[in-house]
Amino acid sequence: MEQRQQLYQRMIELSDLAIQRKRELVIQGDNRHRSGRKNDDYLTEEERQEFFMIARQLGGIRIEKDYVYCQEKFWKRSDQIS
Repeated sequence: MEQRQQLYQRMIELSDLAIQRKRELVIQGDNRHRSGRKNDDYLTEEERQEFFMIARQLGGIRIEKDYVYCQEKFWKRSDQIS
């Protein structure tokens, strides 16, 4: 339980960091609304990867080879479908 709490706390820290970066940009005059998509948000690539890794752990999602497993179901990753 302690580890889950630490992971959840880290997600909050990453979210707060993104919010702070957004506020700093607004103060500097950048009022552009970002889409939240990759490379158009307020997290670095490393922070984004960490955030999603933690979310998968907390949500019980695991990725093995070309498949995603969640709540006793599985499917082929969309980026692996030809």
